Amino acid sequence: MSSPRRLLFLHTGGTLGMKGDPGPLAPSHYSETVLPFVRGLDELAEIEHSYLCNIDSSDMTPALWEALAATIAQGLDRFDGFVVLHGTDTMAYSASALSYLLQDLPKPVIFTGAQRPLAHLRSDGRQNLVHAAICATLDVPEVGVFFSRRLTRGNRTTKSSVQSYDAYRSPGLAPLVKMGVDIDYPMAARRPAGPFRLRAGFDERVAVLHLFPHIPARTLDALVDDGVRAVLLLAFGAGNLPLTGWPRSIERATQAGVAVIVGTQCIDGSADLGRYAGSAAARDAGALGAGSMTVEGALTKAMFLLGQSDEAEQFRLSWGLDLAGEL
Repeated sequence: MSSPRRLLFLHTGGTLGMKGDPGPLAPSHYSETVLPFVRGLDELAEIEHSYLCNIDSSDMTPALWEALAATIAQGLDRFDGFVVLHGTDTMAYSASALSYLLQDLPKPVIFTGAQRPLAHLRSDGRQNLVHAAICATLDVPEVGVFFSRRLTRGNRTTKSSVQSYDAYRSPGLAPLVKMGVDIDYPMAARRPAGPFRLRAGFDERVAVLHLFPHIPARTLDALVDDGVRAVLLLAFGAGNLPLTGWPRSIERATQAGVAVIVGTQCIDGSADLGRYAGSAAARDAGALGAGSMTVEGALTKAMFLLGQSDEAEQFRLSWGLDLAGEL
């Protein structure tokens, strides 16, 4: 008889374990709002619990990402998989960040949460928690997000709805696991290319700039003057930008060693620099393309790469590498 699977549940807070209603939702004690609903999972695996923090996910920080990754790294020899209980608002950021920190991950790390607290009768948290635990026992060695019926790659996941229980999308990429009457695997998971390595380091001097018609190019100049080291421009359509002023400001930024990354405001599709004159001018001025990366995946990748090296040229070379399936 084979030994039972061992899982570590890592609690960071979020709606799943909150209390409230009436009144605003706020973090509450883990044992009061989560543990009673974990009963029955002991038939699936031996489960231990670790309490990293108990916060609203809007207060998540890069330091907590690193602490979470370090806890997982320390438990790789003891546990078969990990379930991270996390708030939905910044879950995709955290999952993306951990995908870069946990290089050549050999075991599943599954983020999950809820749109309604577990203590509520209509909570979606029970199903998410059970299915996330099941995914953590499968041969899916990636950082993923399980929500509703799907496990998606963490750095290719974005929150798309406030109201729906089906709150996340993975644009342009099939799920790793799809839960129905049967368990399906629409896309093969990544495999470690070498020995596991825990990485560290984020640089928080980044910014996201959402373009709109007639936005002045001096907006980018101001960010550069303020000391930002990377700017993600959410451009129009396939990465198009205004021709008036913007190529000059992008060139000024890149000459100052600031990485300018062009993404798209659209959920589906990718930034294709050169498809239109505006994006071609941005590319020629030194901008990098985000392709089909999510905002969360691109921003945390920029923070991670800046934390690894101060060299602008090294950033440019590393940006085009597929670090954890984000491309």
